[in-house]
Amino acid sequence: MNNDYSKKIGAILNEIASVTQQGAVYCGLNEQGLLRNKAVCDFCRQCLENPSACSFCRHACCNAALNALSSGEPFYSECWAGLLFVTVVAAPQNIIQGGISLGGFYSPESDIRETAGERLNMLPGREAQTLRRTLDSLRPITSRALRGLGQYVMDATFSAGVNSAAFFARQNARYLQQREIAEEAEVLRNATQTPSDLMADTCRMALYLNRQDRERTHRLVSHFLAKLLMASNWDLTKLKAHLRILLAVITSQDVLRNMPWETAVNRELRSMHRLEKADTIEAACCEVADMIQQHLTADEYTEKAGSLPDRALTWIQRHYSGKAILASAARATGASVSTLAHTLRKETGKTFHQLLYEKRIAEARRLLSTTTMKLSDIALCCGFTDQSHLTRAFKGAVNLTPGKFRYLLNH
Repeated sequence: MNNDYSKKIGAILNEIASVTQQGAVYCGLNEQGLLRNKAVCDFCRQCLENPSACSFCRHACCNAALNALSSGEPFYSECWAGLLFVTVVAAPQNIIQGGISLGGFYSPESDIRETAGERLNMLPGREAQTLRRTLDSLRPITSRALRGLGQYVMDATFSAGVNSAAFFARQNARYLQQREIAEEAEVLRNATQTPSDLMADTCRMALYLNRQDRERTHRLVSHFLAKLLMASNWDLTKLKAHLRILLAVITSQDVLRNMPWETAVNRELRSMHRLEKADTIEAACCEVADMIQQHLTADEYTEKAGSLPDRALTWIQRHYSGKAILASAARATGASVSTLAHTLRKETGKTFHQLLYEKRIAEARRLLSTTTMKLSDIALCCGFTDQSHLTRAFKGAVNLTPGKFRYLLNH
């Protein structure tokens, strides 16, 4: 653990002890780092000081951290001793480094002495006896309170700059979708009636997309993907073959909503490329769900919606938060790259990239002025690669760092 990261983790552990009076432990992956706060109960402290028990604790915490990363939310489980605990992953720059666990709890309805007593038999007699004498230090907790602690720790990692709220929101959205697909697949497996055929569902999808019916489309997506998985027998190649038909449907709806043909086809080709790169069933489903969501949230396109500069500025307004490049803007506005670049400079006196950065800086100023979002999250929302990128661009435009700008607004 580097010094800055260690300080952040230590500050979070101390804050947990100060605010909640609960014990918390940080376990790094690959035997790296083991920190705890002063509120750790006697039972957990003895476990951490016992070589055998400590290895069990590390294993439980690290496995929980991996689950928390994949789900994008706190992970709740039982430790090796049968005690309840919650873990929040620590993933600076979206790379897992370890997990923060709060444990030593038991349900008020359970007989903790019986449960833990049986588990302690895994340890040598004298070590087990030492731990049995500390069972009174364990604390009962309700499910609701444990969930509250998990969410509190998750928010603390965001505030400390250890985790990115935007990244975990995306992780959680994908996790929830995968869970919905699995639930729909289970319903289909247990259904007594023959489900409707795929072509009928494809037509329904086209109808909902054409009507921009977000609610019905959202409900149908997971059901439809579950049916595609079953029809393809959970084979990735066959699933992609089915999904290509769906991409064609989305393209047709884009054209019917007055998107230029070339733009719609190029979008389908890019989507096809992303789909081909998906190396798991889960990734393929996520890509298609993202494409549908983009279709539903996109504004209507018209071939003659104002002058070329106006169309380009509208495109920047829609796409500044993502990978916005001149070539993409040119395709969307129906112009060549050179024509768009020349026209923008002639009509506005600025280049495409200057206009793009003006929009990104303006949005950053708005978020700094009206929200308490972390700088790293503002950077992602505004289309910058990271916080350092935001800081350099913002200082160049405003002659202040984002942090100084926010400070001056509030003082």
